[in-house]
Amino acid sequence: MARILFSLLFLFAAVLASAQESFTGPRTALAERSLAALPSEAGQFWMVYDLTPYTSLYPNLPNPEQAIVSWILQDTGKDFWFKEPFGVISADKNKLYVYHTAAVQQYISNVLDRFMDTEKKNIVFQIQIFLLDTPDWRTKTASMLHPYPVSRQEISGWILAKADVPAFLQAISKRSDYTELNASRSDVPNTELFGWVLPAQERTYVRDIQVAASSPQGYVSDVHKIDEGYRFEATPLVSTNGEQAEILFSCSSTVVGQTLPVPLKIPTASAPRQILNAETPQIAHTELTDKVSFPLDQAFLLDLGMIPMPEEASVDKPLSLSGIVSGRSIYKNVLVLIRKNDL
Repeated sequence: MARILFSLLFLFAAVLASAQESFTGPRTALAERSLAALPSEAGQFWMVYDLTPYTSLYPNLPNPEQAIVSWILQDTGKDFWFKEPFGVISADKNKLYVYHTAAVQQYISNVLDRFMDTEKKNIVFQIQIFLLDTPDWRTKTASMLHPYPVSRQEISGWILAKADVPAFLQAISKRSDYTELNASRSDVPNTELFGWVLPAQERTYVRDIQVAASSPQGYVSDVHKIDEGYRFEATPLVSTNGEQAEILFSCSSTVVGQTLPVPLKIPTASAPRQILNAETPQIAHTELTDKVSFPLDQAFLLDLGMIPMPEEASVDKPLSLSGIVSGRSIYKNVLVLIRKNDL
């Protein structure tokens, strides 16, 4: 047994030595290979936060800690961690490691307290995504909507009183251009990720064509794929006092409107004057990430504006990393109604 243990230790040492020997370092940049003391001029200090009370609730998710990290980075901005004062943030399923000032540590402590609040875990939100052809739906609903501030100018936000929600839903659902994307799945508990993608077939195009005598056809086509589609994600987080709800959301849409032909001369032995068309796709793309806040006792309507959407965007499908939609590019007014489930 001792001999086996010695052999394993020797093998590990040999692998480690080999890895160290393979690192040659920079050729021109100045560097020092040592464990230097971390900068602390601004009073930075280490905190290691236990994430398992939250992440253990989602054993089937590959990276449940990402919801917390995304929330922090949305508030601070990614650049915040790469400028003075020196700071570090890193996470895995079990721990969140933070090296920063007392003010930053206090902010992160408050965020984690909200994610770990078991009492507020019972609060469930309803998220409904609607599509409309034009923004004139506001003509008959304006009296129910009260403008509410949002940080990005390309989106709009309104709050609705609890009593006005049924009338609002009735007004827009009567329209001939109305589509509700996620009628079969709309509930999301506090702190959980809600996600939606739309299904469709894969889109391919011929990017280039080259003469190739070795090919039976006399040429080869360079075929590429485009990930078209619409995706919406949101994570709700109730405030410490239970009066406000914050929603971190992101949406992305990529749709090929059409492919433009590129005539190329591809002469072959059987067709010396042959012309074949390669293609250049005309792509419409939208991507938004933001956070909104609203009173928990009211509903919030998020207007994402006119976004390119696939024409056949009407089939329910739960969140999937491989869920892709495809179709002719048309623009739709995308609305997201968010409210506590008892409203």
